Amino acid sequence: MSRPSSLSLLAVLAASGALIAGCSSSSSSSSTTPTASATSATASATSAAASSSSTASSSSTTPSAADCTVISSISSGVISTLTPLESEPTSKAAVALKAYIAKLTADEAKLTSAGGKAALSSFISALEKAQTESTSDATATLTTAIGNLSSACM
Repeated sequence: MSRPSSLSLLAVLAASGALIAGCSSSSSSSSTTPTASATSATASATSAAASSSSTASSSSTTPSAADCTVISSISSGVISTLTPLESEPTSKAAVALKAYIAKLTADEAKLTSAGGKAALSSFISALEKAQTESTSDATATLTTAIGNLSSACM
């Protein structure tokens, strides 16, 4: 099986981001409306996130308030951080993605609660895993991961 390029991963990230952004932005003045499949994918991601969150909260602690500040900052910036990489040359995008993962790993080291560390670690793992998956599998992985990160502190 061939490994998807960083550009493919970035396209998946942009698509996942569009799904999550469409779900979380109620004051958007965009003139486009989500398609039925995008709405369905968003609903699936939201459902998976809720399911994962309830499973995670029963097996570990929830993130601390301090950790939620860091996690919320990452969650709110993930789309604006990754979407511009889609238009970059593959080699430049790959370097930027590695740098982003390194930043997330450094942020994870600053977290103090088990729940906070687990939430961010799961997101980092999903980013790394998606780089080795097919586009459709990476889309599912990242859509769920972004949803889970967004709901970790709700």
